[in-house]
Amino acid sequence: MTALVLKLFLLDFIIAEGNSMEPSIKSGSVLVVNRLQYGLRFPGQKGYLIRWSAPRPGDVVVFYSPSGNVAVKRCGALIGKGEFMANGDNSLRSYDSRSYGPVSVENTIGKVMGVR
Repeated sequence: MTALVLKLFLLDFIIAEGNSMEPSIKSGSVLVVNRLQYGLRFPGQKGYLIRWSAPRPGDVVVFYSPSGNVAVKRCGALIGKGEFMANGDNSLRSYDSRSYGPVSVENTIGKVMGVR
């Protein structure tokens, strides 16, 4: 039960797919994601119950893309208070904000804290 609560609210483990974040993150890498970095949200809920910060430029962020898929990209620039540009490190092979525009901070799942 404790492991489930930790996974749903504190930490998550995600396997990276694709090569948009190479060379930093290779496909198949296990990512440790801090779900509480930017605020508190219930699993499956769109938006935060309480939000205490936003991604900073350089953060590697896990978020829901406009198509609803889970994506991992680097925060490039903040746009106002509610959006950020998501950029893949492998710019030639990354489907990111250059294609779909800015991402709402409310769509973030968490910050990548480790790569294995």
